[in-house]
Amino acid sequence: MGSLKEIPNISMNNKSAVILCQSQQPSTKRISTTSEKQNNQIKNVPNISSSSSSSSSSLISPNNWSDRFHAFVVSFYRIWAKFVIAHPIKIIIFCLLLTIICSIKMIKTKRVNDLRGYTPYGARALHEFDVRDEFFGQSGIGIRFFILILPKEENATMLDEKLLDEAVEVDNIIQKNLTIYNRITNKDESYNQVCRRFCTINDPVSLFTIGWKEQQERLRNNESLNENTRLDYPFSKVMGMNVNIQLSFFGVEFGNSRNYTNMEKAGMIVLLYRAERIGGWTNEDISNYEMNVSNYFKNYAQVEFDRSGKILVTFVSVGLIIMCLCSLLSNSLSATFMRQFSFYKFPVALFACLCPLMASGTALGLLFFAGVRNASILGLTPFLILAIGIDDAFLMIHSWQLATSKRRKNKILPAAIISGEVMTMEAEKRLKEQQRKQIDSSLAKQLTEVLEETGPAIMISALTNISSDIIGSFTGSPEITLLCVGNIASITVDFFYQITLFTSVLIICARFEFMQEIKNAQENNKNVIIVEDVTTIQNENKKSFRNEIEIIFNKIATIYVKIVSNIWASIFICIVWSTVLLICVRAMLQFDINLTTKKLFPPDSPLLEIENYREEKVLPFYTQAQIFIENPGDLTNKKRRKHLDNLIDEMEHLPNAYPAESSFYFVRAFEAFENSLDEGNGGEIIDESLIDENSTISTTISSLTTKMKQSEHFDLSDLENFLLWPENTHWKGLINYHTDNLKNESELTTHLDSLMVTVAYHGEELKDWHFRALMLNQWRSVVDKYDKEFNVTVLHDDGLYLDLLENMPTDIWQSAVATLICMAIICAIFMGSNFFVVCVTTGVIASICAETLGILSLTGMSMDPVLMSAVIISIGFSVDIPAHVSYHFHTAKWEDEEINGNHKSRKTPRSIPERVQRAFSSVGFPALQASACTNACALALLFLPLYIAQVFARVILICITLGTIHSLLLLPALFTIVASIENIVDKCFGENVKLIGKKPLKKQNSSFRNIESSNNTLEKVLFLLDKE
Repeated sequence: MGSLKEIPNISMNNKSAVILCQSQQPSTKRISTTSEKQNNQIKNVPNISSSSSSSSSSLISPNNWSDRFHAFVVSFYRIWAKFVIAHPIKIIIFCLLLTIICSIKMIKTKRVNDLRGYTPYGARALHEFDVRDEFFGQSGIGIRFFILILPKEENATMLDEKLLDEAVEVDNIIQKNLTIYNRITNKDESYNQVCRRFCTINDPVSLFTIGWKEQQERLRNNESLNENTRLDYPFSKVMGMNVNIQLSFFGVEFGNSRNYTNMEKAGMIVLLYRAERIGGWTNEDISNYEMNVSNYFKNYAQVEFDRSGKILVTFVSVGLIIMCLCSLLSNSLSATFMRQFSFYKFPVALFACLCPLMASGTALGLLFFAGVRNASILGLTPFLILAIGIDDAFLMIHSWQLATSKRRKNKILPAAIISGEVMTMEAEKRLKEQQRKQIDSSLAKQLTEVLEETGPAIMISALTNISSDIIGSFTGSPEITLLCVGNIASITVDFFYQITLFTSVLIICARFEFMQEIKNAQENNKNVIIVEDVTTIQNENKKSFRNEIEIIFNKIATIYVKIVSNIWASIFICIVWSTVLLICVRAMLQFDINLTTKKLFPPDSPLLEIENYREEKVLPFYTQAQIFIENPGDLTNKKRRKHLDNLIDEMEHLPNAYPAESSFYFVRAFEAFENSLDEGNGGEIIDESLIDENSTISTTISSLTTKMKQSEHFDLSDLENFLLWPENTHWKGLINYHTDNLKNESELTTHLDSLMVTVAYHGEELKDWHFRALMLNQWRSVVDKYDKEFNVTVLHDDGLYLDLLENMPTDIWQSAVATLICMAIICAIFMGSNFFVVCVTTGVIASICAETLGILSLTGMSMDPVLMSAVIISIGFSVDIPAHVSYHFHTAKWEDEEINGNHKSRKTPRSIPERVQRAFSSVGFPALQASACTNACALALLFLPLYIAQVFARVILICITLGTIHSLLLLPALFTIVASIENIVDKCFGENVKLIGKKPLKKQNSSFRNIESSNNTLEKVLFLLDKE
């Protein structure tokens, strides 16, 4: 076997085994045997304890629970680093498999959006809709859709014989031809077979068409018009039958050009379809039926919202590519600048962006495995995780590069073991094994330093976001709760992936870098000089481009530290900040709140046109208050019936109400019927066999009631007779009743269980959401006065969304307060001795939230569910960078010095400028790097003509930018001002008033290496590792 050059001994510093690199001294030709090397290793193990004990002169106060907790966290990271070093490949395989499985589950899980999901917990509208479902005997939403029929030509009218026939034909097709599967009878049934209550709701269109065609035919034949047919709006008369056409004709313009109608134009006809949930239908059954009705009137909101989500995903993918390119570029430049560039930096930069997305996919997949509903709002979760995760990854990369530079500077590098002679296979195997152990030992030390340096700050950020989301999940709405649950799971998995998957990638790439260094040295047939003497490098590169850049950066950093550490400059920064904050707070308090579903869909969606017609032509002409009276009681009692009449009368006299004739009020119609019986005009019992099955309805019994006196007679035993009349069949859908034979079998008693009343309103003001919300509150104020007596509830079809107008600001401030409280508590746990640092950091985060809302308001945006979700997520953005800066500012006060690779405890705290400089060197570049990459991803969304993309792009850009500015300018300025106040107080009162840190918290490289119990454990772990 050929001779080997010197194999350097292993010596131990205070953390782990390292290999001493040869200096530029002539090497001694000597072969170290395996036994000698093992003896050297074992002999040097105790040096850990002695080195550690000598480098620390004082212990942390056992009474400081914050310090003890911090020490526990650091100890965990030390042990974890050893685990990652031992199993990086296994960790990567496990994480990749878990991500693939969960991502497949996430992709295959169908989205199911809850229409009531954005309505806050405890909102009155939820109870109102439950009352409606109970009234109609539903266990969920049944068939509910409407058809808008408009003329093809612009500004044309539907008052055309051909167009009216087409509208009737559309109704016939939907009624008879389109079917839904009944899971109970196992048959396909048409709408007129499944309809129970409102089957004839569209009959006014058929009646109007018959009357219109009759009058047109008479005009063409030069005959006199039928006096029993008058086609006016809102009440028509067809063949002597009164018909209310308010529910069917919209966009009406009045004129006198026709002497058989007061309408000049009708811009649109609406066909309504309502069916209770029967036949064992599932939500998917109902959705499929509605989608089969028409391309325009399928469950299109779900489809179009999903389509907008797919478009968003496409552009997010583009943004991710841009972010990855920024990450590759910035990390390559950073590595080149620090003389550490290699091909293996590329995987690290890519995984910095991929880890957060992998974590989000894994977390959502696990939730779906657990049965959590997949809603569109969960698509927002990756935004938060991406911003948090990439910042943490860049912080670790920067810390790793600093640790590498320090290691090389102190010449603590693995020696390249080179032989110019031929070795046996056994000797070569031992050599490679020795190299592997040396590399792993060095990497273990370096990873431990990185995790100790960045781990607590990353944990602060993660715990703060998790805690605020936990609180937010109980204070918002079901969809916001779902978003918070998704965030909690994703942040947890991201934290796990950061300390497992990302660190494993970091370690594997570092191993390849080490091996490449050794290979390069072997090719040059040199012992090892990977990094030359620092002085030599500086002398050779005084005029190099890198050196010039370094000088520029150092000057900028020096100027920056001088500015933020100067009391007058700090005061100026705070004055500017206060001015901006006041402006933003004022704008925030004037935030316009607006609701519209138009913003949820792509710009080419047909639903935008439909929604526009609804707001412009339907709601201003006919908005309906649905009043449910669940305890009508004994209405044969005239006094009780009078109280009920007073309720309806108050509703009919509110602003914008139609006359009483437009209301559907059973009591009034039945009294008219009873009055007709008393007058002998309708006492005959109608033979049910004589009634045409297809008889149409009329709503105009109510028009007669305003001209008559109230009847003393109200006998519900006549109810069956009343409902047999063709014009009264529609009342079956508005009342619930039952009969019993309590007295004897031959005499049945009818009891009215509940009834529904509708009152109509109109006005151009109803186009505005705020006015509709105000009107809903007026309705509620009226019914509340009668609630105890009649158990009455009023419902607006938009009530679920109108309640959001008041809830959205509440959701936002509750989320913000929850985040601030959690931030303060968690910072206090990690930085308990620096009470002021905790308060300042919390205040800065509150400032970021307020300024984000203020700037959004100043740029003309209005508050809606999309913006609310974006702002809640942005609160998480605002925590990340300030938490990192504050933590490193906190640890820098008593952080140990490192001289020639040895730690030296400080006896005096560092000054504010020194602490700012150390915090900036640790966090400054990663913060700017993460901010630039995240903003680059957000910029891609600005090119997408989709409202949700525009909102998230603006919120991300504003929040990330403000967070960076506040962290790097405002935080140091506030620290400087408080330190100056502290000095003034000391001079005036002669007291040692410590606002920034109460105790001399002595640490070693922010790692608490002087915790004796922790060191003993780690020494044993390290000894076993080296012994192996």
